[in-house]
Amino acid sequence: MKKLIIIAAIVMVPMFAGAQQPKMHLKFFGGWNAKALVYRAEGAGSEYLHGWQAGGGFRVMKRKAFLEADITFVNSGITYQLGEEFDIDEPLEIRIRSLQLPLNVGYVPVKKTLFKWFVYGGLVNEFSLMGEYTFEGETEKFAPSELRIHTYNLGARFGTQFDFGIINVDMSYTIGITNSLQSRMRTNSHGAMISLGLAL
Repeated sequence: MKKLIIIAAIVMVPMFAGAQQPKMHLKFFGGWNAKALVYRAEGAGSEYLHGWQAGGGFRVMKRKAFLEADITFVNSGITYQLGEEFDIDEPLEIRIRSLQLPLNVGYVPVKKTLFKWFVYGGLVNEFSLMGEYTFEGETEKFAPSELRIHTYNLGARFGTQFDFGIINVDMSYTIGITNSLQSRMRTNSHGAMISLGLAL
């Protein structure tokens, strides 16, 4: 994480050099997310999780370049129908809570007073905090490692944002760089996020 901040600072210094002062906006947002875990093994399928996220951060912009850092709480999960083979009608719901720390740099193709369009890319540091499952009306917590989920994962993110006045709409795609699970079998992750918030 420290190396990532240093690299981003080196890249952004030439962009922010000059007479014009950079502008900083604070962001607060919430939205919906979906994630696919793709098992790279013959005969293995995929699992799909979805949920919500909320967070905040800051965006520093100068001319048509910007740097953004956020902190996002993510709650996502999956519901299993255990089926007739277990003679159980109740579904099993599993939810994972995690913290994401993305650092993005980007370009502003359109920069008007009441409308701005941003495109960006960056890295996402994700920390799995806690898991929770609900079955037959009872809820229990568990450590993510009990499901072989890595506590830390790194991803590459690409996205676009729109500012309509102070209203911000953000859409992004994230592909996992590290293996999502503690297994020799490669597990790729693909995530999408849509957020609506304020840029103050």
